[in-house]
Amino acid sequence: MNKVILAHRVAKRFGFMNREAQVIVDMLLNTVAQELQKGRRVEIRGLGTFGTRQRKSSIGRVVKTGKFVPVPSLRRVFFRPGQELKEIHGK
Repeated sequence: MNKVILAHRVAKRFGFMNREAQVIVDMLLNTVAQELQKGRRVEIRGLGTFGTRQRKSSIGRVVKTGKFVPVPSLRRVFFRPGQELKEIHGK
């Protein structure tokens, strides 16, 4: 599923015009992205939790040359499914 299909389903389910539903979906996803950029957690009950984790810097190796190179630390986004989603999925 992509944003267009999600917006179409929102429009159909709640009686919005497609353009209105696109604005709603875009606003929701942009808000989640902004909160993650600020390092905050976003919990959506019934779905799960989005958050970020800091990955430490390390030393990697280029496979072709065998040369060791520094890998910088970076922030990664994670998603942890909620209990309801786990039960629906069967795990």
